Amino acid sequence: MTRSTSTARFARALRLRLLPLFAVALAAGLAAPSASAADADALLKEGKKLLGEKKIDEACDKFAESYKLSQSAGTLIELGLCHERQGKIATAWSELLDAEADARKAARGDWEGRAKQNSRRLEPKLPRLTVKVASPPEGLEIMLDGAKLDPGALGKGKPVDPGEHKIGVTAPGHQTWEGAAKLKQGERRTVNVPALAPLAAGETAKPVDTTPPPPPPTSNADVGAGAGAGASTGGATGTDKPTKPPEEEEAYTGPRHRAKRVVVDVGAFGGVQIGMLGSGSLSALSGVNYEYRVKDATGQDAVLLENCQGGKCKALVDPAIGVPVGGQIFVGYAISENFHFGARIFGSYLVTGGYMFLGGPSISVQVKPKLWVGGTLFAGFGAQKGTITGGKGEVPSEWEELNGSDEVRFVIESASVPKEAPVGTDFSFGLAGEISYALAEFGNGKSAGSGSLLLSVWPQAIKTWGGFAFVVPAGIGYRFH
Repeated sequence: MTRSTSTARFARALRLRLLPLFAVALAAGLAAPSASAADADALLKEGKKLLGEKKIDEACDKFAESYKLSQSAGTLIELGLCHERQGKIATAWSELLDAEADARKAARGDWEGRAKQNSRRLEPKLPRLTVKVASPPEGLEIMLDGAKLDPGALGKGKPVDPGEHKIGVTAPGHQTWEGAAKLKQGERRTVNVPALAPLAAGETAKPVDTTPPPPPPTSNADVGAGAGAGASTGGATGTDKPTKPPEEEEAYTGPRHRAKRVVVDVGAFGGVQIGMLGSGSLSALSGVNYEYRVKDATGQDAVLLENCQGGKCKALVDPAIGVPVGGQIFVGYAISENFHFGARIFGSYLVTGGYMFLGGPSISVQVKPKLWVGGTLFAGFGAQKGTITGGKGEVPSEWEELNGSDEVRFVIESASVPKEAPVGTDFSFGLAGEISYALAEFGNGKSAGSGSLLLSVWPQAIKTWGGFAFVVPAGIGYRFH
C-alpha cells in the first residue's frame, strides 16, 4: 500500500467522523435564532401579563430581557411605556425615539406612529437640567449620575428623569466640585457651578462620587402613566391598605386631562361687536302707519294706509359698533384626553345698548400642551343700539306684484320713535371659534378643582333676519377637567 493511498483512506474516514458533528453544529446554529425569537416573544408576553397585574418593575425587567434577544422596535415601545409608568420620563422618551427610528427602518408604520405619538406626548413632561460652569478650564469634565456629560451639552437643557441627580465637576490642576439637583416632572432647572479653585502645591484633587441614589421602589399602582400605555391610576401596592404612588407628588406638575369625565368651563369676557343689522324689530313702531299701493273697487290705483301694530314693520338701522360684556359656560364630556364635546352658551350685555344670548353644540381640542382650539354652532337672539333711518312694512301677497316686493320702505315721522334705540335681531344663528391658552394648571387631576386657567378668544359671525353681526369677545376662564 502506498503512502498516498493510506492518506486518502485516512482523510475519508476523518470526513465520515466529522460530518455528523458538522450537521449537529449547523442545526444548532439554525435553531439558535429561532429559539432566541421564541424566548423573546415569551418574555414579551410575560411582561404584558405582569403589567396587567400592576407589577411594573417586574414587567419592565421582562421587556428589557426580551429586547436584548430580539432588538424589536415593538418591544422597545413596550419598554419605554413601562419606564414611563415607573416615572422615568426621560428614559422612556429616549427609548421611544429610538423605537421610532428602528420602526422606520423596518418599514413598520404602525410601530412608528405609536412611538411618535407617545414620544411627542412625553416631551412637554420632560425635566431638563442645565449645567453651567463659570470660567471653564482646560480638560473640564462633568459627571452626571456617574456618566460623563457630553461637552456639547454644557449650558443646554438635558432631559433627565424626575428625581435627584448628582453632579461632579473636575479639571486637571483644580479642585473638584460636587452638587445635586432634584427635579419634578416638566421642571427646568439650572445648576451654576462656580469657577474651580486651583490646587495648592502638593494638594490632590478629591475624587467625585456621582453615583445616583437608588430610585424609590415603584408601587404596584401606575406612576405617571399616559395614553398608549394602557395605564390606570389605581391598584394595590402589595399591602392590604392602598397607598398613593410614592413618586406621584414629586413627578406631577399639572392636571391630567383625563378622558371619560365631565368638563365644565366658565369665564367672563369683554370685546367689540360690529352690527350690520340692516333691519330689526322695534316696539316703538307699533303706533306708526305706512302706505302701500292697491287697486280700488273700480280697478283704479289707490293707496292703503296700514298700521305697524302686530310686528308688521321693521326698523332700518345704520351699521353700529357695540361693546359687549358678559360670560360663557361650556358643559361637556372628555371623549379623550384632548377632545371635549358638549354645549357652550354666550350671554352678554352691550354697554352701548343691547344684549345677546346664543348657544349650541361645541367642541374643544388640545392641539399643543397649552393651546386649545374649537368651535360652536349656535342660535339665539339679541339686540343692538343703532341709528334708525326709516322702516319697512309688510305688503299682503295679493299686492306684492303691484308694489314690486313683499315689503315697502317708509320714512318715520313719528315723534314716538327715537332716533337711536336697541333694535332686535330676532332669531339669529352662526358660528363661534375658540382659541384658548392655558396660563396655569391647578390640582392633581383627581380633585374636583383640578383644571386650567385659560385666556380665550371666541370670534363670532352671526346671521340675523335683516343682516349680520361680527363679535370678537376675549376673556379669562377656568376649565374644570
